[in-house]
Amino acid sequence: MLAFIDESGQPNHGDASTRPVVAAVCFDESQSRLITRQLYDLKRTCLDLQQTEAELKGKKLLKAETYRKSRASRIFAEEFFAVLQHWNLTVFATIMEAPFHHAPDRSGLLPRRFRYLLQRMDRLAAERETCANVLFDGRGSQFKALSRLFANFLYRSNEGQASVHIADAPAFVDSATSAGIQITDMCAYVIRVYQEQKLFETRPPSGDEYLHAIRRWYRAVQGLTRDFPTSSGQIWYGLQRLPAGLR
Repeated sequence: MLAFIDESGQPNHGDASTRPVVAAVCFDESQSRLITRQLYDLKRTCLDLQQTEAELKGKKLLKAETYRKSRASRIFAEEFFAVLQHWNLTVFATIMEAPFHHAPDRSGLLPRRFRYLLQRMDRLAAERETCANVLFDGRGSQFKALSRLFANFLYRSNEGQASVHIADAPAFVDSATSAGIQITDMCAYVIRVYQEQKLFETRPPSGDEYLHAIRRWYRAVQGLTRDFPTSSGQIWYGLQRLPAGLR
């Protein structure tokens, strides 16, 4: 199983996001070429021909200004989230909430937002009797040496050692060439905007087509997630919100 991880917004003082999101999209490796080809065909059909090789970024394609000004981007977004529901994939996400205070140095610990995703990916892989190969956007030196923190989690924590369905070494890939990362980026962006606009509390104004679209796309993503009951009676939600300030 391939498990792609990407973020929308950053949980720090230098980022304007009030509810940054880290998301994971999981699918069987056997589906990878089919998904990549269909995504390419979607770009070719809906976007300008010269953009078929372009990287999909939620903050460019799905932002309000683009939605209102670009008919091609609107059509692509609608088609993308319609097709997304037909791909055999699973989405998980951790949603944080600002403000984020300076935390004491916890060097060597994998941040909570990533640990929660790995928990859920491990359970999904266990159900499928397979192993989850984790692929991050970027380089292992990012996020305070994420590759080292990942290894510390797997081998130096009880929780990590119990996650026997997570492959022992993450991969770091170029988002410009990875369909899985691009799909994850689009999902993470929609989740973040939905949360920041508090569309879980209230309906968008009747005339705001953009926020209605965000809610529609969010429901498409929500339909692809999984919740897992635990032996203690708790539930690991597929779209997990953290208390304010935690990351």
